Amino acid sequence: MRITEELRQIIRETAGGIPWREQVFGDARGTWRVGDLHDYAEQRYELQPIPVSALEENNLDHDEQDPKHPDYNRFVARAMRSDPSKEIIVISYPDGLWIADGVHRTWKARELGIPDMTGWILDWEEIVDIPHDPPGDESATSPY
Repeated sequence: MRITEELRQIIRETAGGIPWREQVFGDARGTWRVGDLHDYAEQRYELQPIPVSALEENNLDHDEQDPKHPDYNRFVARAMRSDPSKEIIVISYPDGLWIADGVHRTWKARELGIPDMTGWILDWEEIVDIPHDPPGDESATSPY
C-alpha cells in the first residue's frame, strides 16, 4: 500500500502536526528539540518510575486543559490517542518537575488513575550541554 502525501498530512495533523522528534521544549535559556533530549537521556540515564502526582502542579493545569478553553477538545482527543506506557522526558528545575515530552500521555495517565509514568529526569543545569536554539522562542514553558 502506498501512502500518499495527502494521507501523510492527515497523519501529521492528527498527531499534532509536528513529528515528535521535532517538537520543542523551551525555557528562558533556549529551545530544545524533543528528539535531542530523548537521545541524550537514553544514552546517559536509566528509565525510572515518575509519580504522576509529582508532575501535576507544573504540567497538568494549562489553559488548554480547561473545558472552557477553545482547544480543550483537541487536547483531550490527542491525549486519549496517546500511549501512557511510552517513556516521558522530565526536566528537574528548582521550582519542580516540568515535562519536556509527554504532557498528553501524563494527562491521560492521571485520568485513567495510572499512578506512575516511566521516563527520564534530566537536571535543568545540564541540558544547556545539549544542542539548542537560543532564547527568544515563545514556546518557553519554564522561567529558568
